[in-house]
Amino acid sequence: MKHLKLYAALLLILAVSAIPVYGQGLKAFKLKNGLSVYIWEDNSKSDVFGLVGVRVGSINDPTEYTGLAHYLEHVMFKGTDKIGALNWQEEKPIYEEIIKKYDEMANESDPVRKKAISQEINELTIKAGQIAVPNEYSDLMESMGAKGVNAGTHYDWTFYHCSFPAYQINKWLEISSQRFINPVFRSFQAELENVYEEYNRAQDNQGSAIQQFVMSKAFEGHPYSRPIIGLPDHLKNPRLSRLIDFYNQWYVPENMVLVLVGNINAQQISGRIAASFGRLPKKQIPARNSYPDLQIEGRKQYSAKIGFYPQVTMVFQGVKAGHPDEEALNIALSLLSNSSQTGTLDKLVLDGELTSAGAYPMTFREQGRAIIAAIPLYDENQRRFESNKSVEKKAIKAIQQIANGEFEDWKIDAIKAELCRQFDLSMESNEDKAMILMNAFYNEQDLGEILNYKDKIMSITNDDIKRVARQYLSNNYLALYVEKGKPEDNGKIEKPGYKPIEAPTGKQSLYATQFKTMPIGKVEEKFIDFSNVQIKSLNERSKIYYTPNTENNVFQLVLQYGAGTREFPKLEIAASLMNNAGVMGAYEPQQLKEELSKLNATCHVSAQSDYLNIIIEGYEETLPQVCQLLSRQILMPKLDDKQLTRLKGSELGMRQQRKENVSILADALRQYIFYGEKSDYINELTDKELYELQISELTGDINRAANYEAKIFYTGTLPFDQVYSILSTNLPLVANERPSTSPQAKPMMPVAENTIYFLPNSDAEQAQIYFYVPMDAYDKKDDVFRNAFNQYFGLDFTGLVMNEIREKRSMAYTAYAYAAGQGITGSAGFLNGYIGTQNDKANDAIDVFMSLLTDMPQNPERIDNIKSYLRQAALTDHPDFRQKAPYLVSLGYRGYSDDPAKENLAKIDALTFDDIVNYYKQHIQGKPYCIGIMGNPKMIDIDKLAKYGKVVKLSDKKLFNSKDSFF
Repeated sequence: MKHLKLYAALLLILAVSAIPVYGQGLKAFKLKNGLSVYIWEDNSKSDVFGLVGVRVGSINDPTEYTGLAHYLEHVMFKGTDKIGALNWQEEKPIYEEIIKKYDEMANESDPVRKKAISQEINELTIKAGQIAVPNEYSDLMESMGAKGVNAGTHYDWTFYHCSFPAYQINKWLEISSQRFINPVFRSFQAELENVYEEYNRAQDNQGSAIQQFVMSKAFEGHPYSRPIIGLPDHLKNPRLSRLIDFYNQWYVPENMVLVLVGNINAQQISGRIAASFGRLPKKQIPARNSYPDLQIEGRKQYSAKIGFYPQVTMVFQGVKAGHPDEEALNIALSLLSNSSQTGTLDKLVLDGELTSAGAYPMTFREQGRAIIAAIPLYDENQRRFESNKSVEKKAIKAIQQIANGEFEDWKIDAIKAELCRQFDLSMESNEDKAMILMNAFYNEQDLGEILNYKDKIMSITNDDIKRVARQYLSNNYLALYVEKGKPEDNGKIEKPGYKPIEAPTGKQSLYATQFKTMPIGKVEEKFIDFSNVQIKSLNERSKIYYTPNTENNVFQLVLQYGAGTREFPKLEIAASLMNNAGVMGAYEPQQLKEELSKLNATCHVSAQSDYLNIIIEGYEETLPQVCQLLSRQILMPKLDDKQLTRLKGSELGMRQQRKENVSILADALRQYIFYGEKSDYINELTDKELYELQISELTGDINRAANYEAKIFYTGTLPFDQVYSILSTNLPLVANERPSTSPQAKPMMPVAENTIYFLPNSDAEQAQIYFYVPMDAYDKKDDVFRNAFNQYFGLDFTGLVMNEIREKRSMAYTAYAYAAGQGITGSAGFLNGYIGTQNDKANDAIDVFMSLLTDMPQNPERIDNIKSYLRQAALTDHPDFRQKAPYLVSLGYRGYSDDPAKENLAKIDALTFDDIVNYYKQHIQGKPYCIGIMGNPKMIDIDKLAKYGKVVKLSDKKLFNSKDSFF
């Protein structure tokens, strides 16, 4: 034992001595097998964000087998020869036979024989499923309090991520490395169907069709032009053997990175990292294919009738990630469009010439493009959009201004300041910092450049920007015209009709048993400290909530007036206009934007049912001037007629097409079953009211809302007394403010009898199914039981809904259910459920969900996992400093005056499985419910739905405010 301790200490010393320190808590080193490790220490955080990234994505898919990178991401959650293996020696030959069968099926041309082999694979999969636990990885992550366990596949990369309590680092390193040692792609057949669902879901999204049209032309001849998910013919003809080859080829340590950000100490854990991830065998990194860049010469136009409305995308030559011109080109594009709306394209929008416009870089590891996108103005009188040709002409003039160097130097300074401020804000987030590190690895960039980002930005000269603007924003571009029309039907992937995989319940692998007994770090019951939130009245009713910013000098001011669209139904339109408004007698809209930009500040106005919100961010040296500008705008707003015409046209244009928009119809159905006539789509302004809106009444609504009491949330570095003095003398607050009744819960639909609302839609590739069960009023005493029920029943991959509907039966890509309230004591509670599935699976999926809802299966062995997860979540769900004060206020609406964990930890520790069952029986079982279904009536058996209640057929007219309708 002494020798082992000495060896461990020596290993730690060797690892620590190899850690380069970049400053500000950032450290990096490489393991002997070639795996890169990036650690960013921040002990102010309550948890750690961890990811493992692989420099491989859809561009590395073989031409004849696209979709492998994405398929692999899915099956990497199915365990190894240890994780999830109840008897690997018995399972292994079955697994090997499944691999052979997939090759046999891929080589078979006879459809009948192909289907027969598919059924043989199903039988083998069921057999293997009886001696394995495919979801054990998710269960073990739940047991250690991991949150957001997920993964993603992109063109250039794949990554696996979650956040977890700092004291669980030993377990996280163990299981996160073990998953890459001899992975077993169990339930491949089930994941194939889940990917089919993911593919079919995209067929209902015209935005996806537009994006793929742009990518196919912008990167013609390169794998970036292909969809990440893969081509349908390849998805339908998979080879598990090729997936295994792909893993062995690309998932090698030299091609991988481990990133840890948060409450962690590199010196303390470097030895453990070497011991865990050092187990991955060293392999040669694979060679990459190279592709010539697309040479864009002159103007080339392509058109596609795939949109709900016309739009133009202009594609210019760009640069790949890490190119010397990358940041200069970004700034040049920001001169066209930026968050302060001071760009030349922004001016076209502010002047009412375009509905919207933007400019952004599309930067990948191997190639890049500069993108300009715009939507034409909608003529409210003729009730049609202007032509794409006119949009292109307007955009070209705006682009030529920048390409010709016709811009003021102060705009460059303002854009640089904005980029630096956004970088500072990203440094506040564990996840954002991890993503920055991950991208640096993928693109083989020096980590030192990350910490020196602001210096790099400030060193870019105006001449640099003029040069790249001339070079890249030239007369060589692709003009991609999207016109109104339906995308070509690529054909959905049909339901194979497999039997469900019934994994054994209540069993775990030897690995799981050992994993759960692994030692962890010291568990501190560290509660949220609200003591640094200072609260003081500003007026008779208005209050300021101040929280110090200890991370940077970016202030945030949130001004929340206590009246919203409930009191003033037109306030949402008025708030949108405020984002493009001037000051009466002083500033035109563009001038005011420029003044704010010169002060390095941004301002955004929005309205909700309860509040009129104004959010300002900037640097504190200009705080008084920014507040003065805001005050003048609120008190004397100059709303613009052109902007009102643009907004009315945009909204009417959207309304004209929304009955053809599957996503909007689905959301309207959901709101209808939950809120009835109080649905946002029914309770909206009529077309006539919208058309007749006047500037005077909207200006009045802003003034009237600003007469209500306000909550002011401030985070910054200035002392509280100084901030109080500045805000009390410069904010637009009236004396004797009107008292607010906000927030109020939204009235929810009562349900007297079980009802199924069916919305026929032959265009929907996927059925959208919603479940609504009214429950008792919210009371904080039920919080622990509600959270435990949700974790057991319907959230995450460990819940019954996902396990039964997706994991066992592959009926849906997304399925969930959870009990909730509206965040206010006494407000209506409800159960919210959802399934997105193929139309031909809809009846079966509803049957499974309803069987769970009406007679919940009981697996008491899950209680230890659930208690462990809830306890750890309670101690790590801490808001960041900018959200601390708003979170404290929201707790008050729920009946808390301090961290809920102080009250709830004892309840969690005393929780039993019977408590979950009793919560279900008391609040959910036997309650009347509503089911809303949108789908293809030719593929959904409506008669069978009657067994669940009264079936009511809906038309889309029922879901929208049809009074005085223009369409």
